[in-house]
Amino acid sequence: MKKLKNNNAGITLAELVVTFALMGIFLTAAAAVISSSIMVHAQLSGTMYASTVSETLLDKVTGELAGARAEEEEAIRIGRVYRDGEDLGEGVSFYDREGNPACFFVEDGLLVMEGKDYFTLDEKAYMSYRITGFSVEQLEGKNVLKVTLSLKNLKNGFIYTSDRTTRCYCFSSDDFKKITSTDMDLNSL
Repeated sequence: MKKLKNNNAGITLAELVVTFALMGIFLTAAAAVISSSIMVHAQLSGTMYASTVSETLLDKVTGELAGARAEEEEAIRIGRVYRDGEDLGEGVSFYDREGNPACFFVEDGLLVMEGKDYFTLDEKAYMSYRITGFSVEQLEGKNVLKVTLSLKNLKNGFIYTSDRTTRCYCFSSDDFKKITSTDMDLNSL
C-alpha cells in the first residue's frame, strides 16, 4: 500500500515539452496543406467563372459575326469605335442577318452590341469580372475572324484571356476583301 501511495504517475516536464513540440510540427504541416488547398481551390474557381463568362460573351459575338452579311463594300469593319468624338476602344461593326448595321464594343468593362437591337448582359452575369481587352482580327486574308477577350476579376485581380475563331458563312470566298480595318463612328449606324 505504501508503494502505491508514493507512485505519483504523471507526466514530467520533458514529456510535456516533447508533446507540444510534436503537436506544433503536425499543426504546421496541416496548415501548409490546408493553405495550399485553399489557394488551388480559389484559382480553379476563378478560372471556372472566367471561362463561363468568356464563353457566354464569345458565343454571342462569334454567333453574330458568323451570320454577318456581305452585301456592302465594307461588310465588316474592325478598328477603333468612336461616339461623339470619344474613343470607346476596339470594336467591330457589321451587317447582321437581316442586313441591319450593328457594332460590338466594350463600355465600362461590359460588352455592348448597338444597332437595331441593343444587347448587353446584366452586371451579375459577369460574376465580378470586367472586360479589359476585346479585339477582332481577320486570319490570313480569309473569311475567318478571330475574337480575343481578356477578363479581370475585380476582387482578386485574376486575369483570364480566351479567343475563338469563326467563319463568316454568308461570305463567298472572294468576299474576304469586304473585311476591312478602319475606325467607325457609332453616330453613323
